[in-house]
Amino acid sequence: MTTYSPVASEPYAWPFTGAWSMADTALFLIDFQAEPVSEIGAEPVVAAVAPLLAAWRAAGGTVLHGRRGFDPIVGLPRAAALRNAVRPVDRILARGAEGWAIVETLAPKDGEPVIDHAGDNIFLGSDLAFLLQRQGIANLVIAGLRTEGAVHATMRAANDGGFECLLLEDGTATDLPGAKTAVLNITRFGTGLFGTTAPIAAITL
Repeated sequence: MTTYSPVASEPYAWPFTGAWSMADTALFLIDFQAEPVSEIGAEPVVAAVAPLLAAWRAAGGTVLHGRRGFDPIVGLPRAAALRNAVRPVDRILARGAEGWAIVETLAPKDGEPVIDHAGDNIFLGSDLAFLLQRQGIANLVIAGLRTEGAVHATMRAANDGGFECLLLEDGTATDLPGAKTAVLNITRFGTGLFGTTAPIAAITL
C-alpha cells in the first residue's frame, strides 16, 4: 500500500499523524445531486472533483457518497418542512424525486457506500460512523454541497468523532453570499479545531 506525504493544508499539514494511505483514508463526496448542483451553479466544482475521484478509484481508495433526501413514507420533520416552505431553493427532496439522484459525473460505482440523510449532519441516524470504523478509516477528504450546510455540519461531527478532516476548497460550493468564505475561515480557526482546508491540487496520488 502506497504511503503519501502530508498535504500542504491550513492551518497545519494534514493529517496530524503525517503520512496517510488509501488504507486509512476515504474520499467523501457530499450531496452532489442534480437539483442542488443546478441551483448553485456547481457544475465547475463537479468538473474539478471528477479527476480526483478517478485518481482515487484508480489508487484503490475508499469512496463514500452522501445523498440528501427524506423518506416519502415517513415524511419530513416539522422544522424541515417549514424550512422547505421558507427556502424552496434549498429544499430537501423526497428520495427518488426528480433532481434527487447524484450527478452522473460523480455517480457511485458498485460497492461504494451511499449514505442517505435528511438533515445536515450525515452521521445523525446513519451507519456512517460504523462504516468508517469497520474499514479502518481515520482520515476524510471532503468535497460537496452546500458548504455551510451538510458539508460543515458533517465535518464538525467527524472531528468530534476523532476523524482527521480535510475540506477541499475548490471542491465545495453554496449560493449563500459569504458563506463559503466564512466556513473555510471557521474550519481553519485556531489550530484546526474543525479540520483543515486545501485546494484539490494539493493532493497528489
